[in-house]
Amino acid sequence: MYAEIPQEMVHAFNNQIQEGEIYEIRRFRITNAKSLYKPVDGRYMIKFTVHTLITEPNKPPTTYPRYTYKLTPFEELPMLVGNVQNFIDVLGVIIEISEVEMIQPSNNQPAAPTRKLLLTDVSGLQTQVTLWGQRATQFNVDGVYNNEEAKAVVGLFVGCLVKSYRGQDYLSGSSACKWYFNPEIPEAEDFYSRYANERVQIRRVAPAPPQVVQPQPPPQQETRYLQDLIAIDPYEFPQSGCRCTVTIARLVPDVSWWFPSCVRCGKTCTPDPNGYMCYACNNSTYRHKYKLVFVASDGTAEAEMICFGQIGQRIVGKPVEQVMRTVRRDEEFPPDIAGIVSQKYTFTVTVANQSFYTRNRSFMVSSIVASYGRQRAIPQAVATLSSRRLSSSRDPTASPSVKNAASSGPRRTQPATMHDHTPPQDAPTTQILQKDVPHSDVLNTPEAHSARKRLTYDASEDEESDNDHPKRPRIAKMKGVAETIENQSASDFSAKRSSPDHSKGSGTKAMEQKTSRSQKNK
Repeated sequence: MYAEIPQEMVHAFNNQIQEGEIYEIRRFRITNAKSLYKPVDGRYMIKFTVHTLITEPNKPPTTYPRYTYKLTPFEELPMLVGNVQNFIDVLGVIIEISEVEMIQPSNNQPAAPTRKLLLTDVSGLQTQVTLWGQRATQFNVDGVYNNEEAKAVVGLFVGCLVKSYRGQDYLSGSSACKWYFNPEIPEAEDFYSRYANERVQIRRVAPAPPQVVQPQPPPQQETRYLQDLIAIDPYEFPQSGCRCTVTIARLVPDVSWWFPSCVRCGKTCTPDPNGYMCYACNNSTYRHKYKLVFVASDGTAEAEMICFGQIGQRIVGKPVEQVMRTVRRDEEFPPDIAGIVSQKYTFTVTVANQSFYTRNRSFMVSSIVASYGRQRAIPQAVATLSSRRLSSSRDPTASPSVKNAASSGPRRTQPATMHDHTPPQDAPTTQILQKDVPHSDVLNTPEAHSARKRLTYDASEDEESDNDHPKRPRIAKMKGVAETIENQSASDFSAKRSSPDHSKGSGTKAMEQKTSRSQKNK
């Protein structure tokens, strides 16, 4: 059984525990062992708390073993590539040591000191051990090795992980790694007998001179709308990809959001009676990874997008194993996966392989350029005939923000449509169409406050009113008529307005009265 001290309490127990000593530990908790990075096999583990007490016994037992290990033969290491359930322990003779070299693991991590070792077993099989960080600078065999005597140095390395780089398998040792020279264990007796009368020269390897690499400018990636990306032929899609700003609209149903990935080639493993198997690599070691398939929208169009591994973890925000523990049978997607809907990102995308076989476009997310968080509304793509014609007439090499909008004629702004601008552009100016301008007959109508008053307008009353009260508004003379109409029921008035015959007859009658009175006045 192994014990774990929480990070916030390490300083409290740091000076109370020393490796190789025997202690009496009280007031601790027993919990389930973690599923990953276990130093020893077991169902349970000890967890220290603020109440844990550590004391040294007066008469410590002498039967406790000094080393805790579970050796793995060199020939079994290739089958454990990428396995992080348990740490790996190996035993071998050191035959080569390199000097410390600064190596950058990836573009997102700083350079770290490394040192490479070469071990061999009694049968002659060799394996490489790469130490990282402080373990690389702390490693030293000067105290146990003499160049003149050249006696074999047997090393017990515990707390390693098997990894692969460019097809070469190796053991990686970082903070959890520890080594012991010439340990007194039964498994080491074969090495002592095998190399008792044989000189073993440890080769010292200088680091390779750094290669001066001319910095290459990053490829220029075009920024496009989804509508433009869909129009590009898959065989003409830029190899460096394109950028687009989209909002995740919905998840694609009936598609698994994770998959078992082979630790060697990264491809999907096939179900096997013992778990999963990659028949291409003949490897049964796999790792769970994200496979998020969703529909994204920017207001111009919708498209299916796929992302894997670390990109999916960045979108979800949690490791895939942690999300898998929250899955319920009555849910198609766990809450953490369903929660990515309405998130807005700027992606670098390339065309997916399935786009070469179907007319529907699907894009692969190769990187995340920017994240904008959750949006209040998801942009809806409005597919109209005019928008399709406008898209077909666009210059694919021009930026969306400088398109010649005048060539498409006047248009009316859709109030319910929003766009994820790629790149951002100014708000469109609303143009007034000719059909929106009031007719000249309506503009020349005498002043009135509603359509009701215009239906009962009498020109003779206005002429009489002008003689008596030249400064009095004409609308005041219609007060009696307006009050009479206001007293009518709403249903009767609505029926009169909705009847085209009534409206036409009223207008004709009013016009005849107006003409008759004008002739009398003359």
